Amino acid sequence: MAVAKVEIPFLDFSEEALTGLEVKSEKWKELCNQVREACETHGVFFLVYDKIPSSLREEMFGAMKALFDLPEETKNRHVNPKPYRSYLGKCPVVPFHESFGVDDAPTLDASQAFTTLMWPEGNPSFW
Repeated sequence: MAVAKVEIPFLDFSEEALTGLEVKSEKWKELCNQVREACETHGVFFLVYDKIPSSLREEMFGAMKALFDLPEETKNRHVNPKPYRSYLGKCPVVPFHESFGVDDAPTLDASQAFTTLMWPEGNPSFW
C-alpha cells in the first residue's frame, strides 16, 4: 500500500516578507488567499514569524506536553457546562485528539485557576 506524502504549507509572516504590505493591496490579497487555501486544503499551516524567539516556542510546546502528559483523571477535573470547554480526550472516533477549552485563558486569574486545578501543588511556569 502506497503512503501519500503530505506537505504542510509554510506561510512567511516575517518582518521582511510583510514589508510594504498594505491592507487590500495585491500582496495582501495573495497572502489572504494563501492562508485560506492552506486552511481549506490542509486544515493547518506552519507560520514563519521572526518576532517570536525559538526559546519561547520551545518553552510553550514543553508546557503543552506537560499538560497533556498529566494523568487522565487529572485532566478530567476540568469541567465546564459550555460545549467544548471541558477536557476532551480519549474518544474512540478520534483517538489521538485531546483538547481543553479554557474561558478567558489570556487573563491571569483564569490561567492561574486552570493551572491550580491541573497542578494543585503549583506550577507557576505554566501561566
